[in-house]
Amino acid sequence: MKPTLVVVYDDGAAHPGDIAVGLGDWARCVFVVPPNAHTREMEPLLARFGTVLVAEAAPEAAVQLARHHPGGIVTYAERGLAMAGELAGLLGLPFHDEATLARLTDKWHQREALRAAGVDAVRCRRIETAADWPEAVAETGLPAVLKPAHGGGSRNTFPVPDEETGRRLVRQLLGESAPGLLTGGTLVLEEYLPGRDCGPFGDYVSVDSVVQGGEITDLSVTGKFPMVPPFRETGRFWPSPLDPGETAEVRALAGAAVTAVGVRMGLTHTEIKLTPDGPRVIEVNGRLGGGINELAGRAFGLSLVEVAGRIALGERVEVPGFYTGRAYFQLCHPAPRREVTVREIEGAETVRDIPGVTLYRPYARPETPYPGGVQTLELDIVMGETADVAGLAPIIAKVDAALRYRFEFAEGDRHTVAATELGAW
Repeated sequence: MKPTLVVVYDDGAAHPGDIAVGLGDWARCVFVVPPNAHTREMEPLLARFGTVLVAEAAPEAAVQLARHHPGGIVTYAERGLAMAGELAGLLGLPFHDEATLARLTDKWHQREALRAAGVDAVRCRRIETAADWPEAVAETGLPAVLKPAHGGGSRNTFPVPDEETGRRLVRQLLGESAPGLLTGGTLVLEEYLPGRDCGPFGDYVSVDSVVQGGEITDLSVTGKFPMVPPFRETGRFWPSPLDPGETAEVRALAGAAVTAVGVRMGLTHTEIKLTPDGPRVIEVNGRLGGGINELAGRAFGLSLVEVAGRIALGERVEVPGFYTGRAYFQLCHPAPRREVTVREIEGAETVRDIPGVTLYRPYARPETPYPGGVQTLELDIVMGETADVAGLAPIIAKVDAALRYRFEFAEGDRHTVAATELGAW
């Protein structure tokens, strides 16, 4: 008989199709979803793979879940961590404990844990009201970074170059009902970490790991393509461009951070800034990283969705050694920060014919509206591979030279924007 696994689903790092491939053959899934636009759209697809419970609160969901006698609980979305943790406590299932969950979902608590453990001491202050601004900026100095305490996807994450900009942003964000993932969520102001010159690549990496009984196994250090302003991601690749010495240094820092936060089981995605003075922790995420399941599938033939599910059910999973093979990449192009409707994407066929490109998939169909704002929303994705990391930059240059995006903005103006120019919009 298949074991029963609770999957707390929301918009995040695993699509229902990924979950079906990773879990469908060996587990009986019961999905718990909050009522929102994304889950309403995905509910019919989820229902093909298991029972779907729509619930706003954990207690009501727990009563229904108990009838299914679940053996474990997992989530692949940042938005699902809090619900999964509460349900685990109510159902007596293994998951991150309460203190660990607080450190994983609240950026201020996480910074405090890293500081207390002597792992990293990025200056950071919590901001709950506008009156907290003077003390916060006095602690962090300028420039700084302002973000929601409970956030994800670079939503409402801003650089703060001066005091007046900071005051204005604090008032603006605290005036929103949900600046981050929680209604009425607070903010954090963090010391700005300058990046070092990394050539054609981003000045940060992630360390993607499997944790079992507190034992950390790194799968890869994931390289990144450069961000576009203010802090929007544009893609990732395996392996990273770091040399063996810096790879070891980054892995040691990430491992210490995961331990300090208290993660004992599951997947972690630890982001590390590459500064002129050495690597620094950006944040530890206690779940699957965006795009990482697909990279692991191509590099290892491994489903991390399955790995996380089996660990949640108490199984010991054998995972491959640290990845150092061919270069596999995912390149994404971000939607503008202004409200916009996509009229057309030009150059798709040219991109598909570029040697090294294996897939071009537009997410934005003609007449697709995008809401604007500071967050990572992708217009498309380009996937491919080459012999090594040195071969990536020429492929990316050809892709970006080929793509053009025709936009109509909410104000009525129309523009055709090259891929290389998207970060300015």
